[in-house]
Amino acid sequence: MSGPFIPERAAQPMDLLEQLTEDGSGWDGLEALFRPQMQAAPLQPHEGVAKFMYGLYHTAEGRAMFEWMMDITLRMPLRSTGQTFEQTALNTATRQGINGVGEAILAAIGHGGKLVEKSQNQNGAGS
Repeated sequence: MSGPFIPERAAQPMDLLEQLTEDGSGWDGLEALFRPQMQAAPLQPHEGVAKFMYGLYHTAEGRAMFEWMMDITLRMPLRSTGQTFEQTALNTATRQGINGVGEAILAAIGHGGKLVEKSQNQNGAGS
């Protein structure tokens, strides 16, 4: 017999698996790991990433990078005509997906700007 030997039970026992949850809440914590992680807004990154994108947007290199991303997404000419109706529909759907990436990037930068403004004190010194 060739190949690796795999024992009958290669999985961890349930009690050890339950202990892997962050808060040690047992089965409920284990089920929580498999629930979908919903974000505050659709297609938004975590707050730290949004703030970073906003800060990067205000540098010369970052601005150039984001402008290039908009060039290859939102500013790209729309070529949705195809030989058949189905091909035209597929081309348009593909373009909507490409535009969605650009829209998500712009929304993340805007969200980061709002977070930065919210975190500043009245005198603008920051938190």
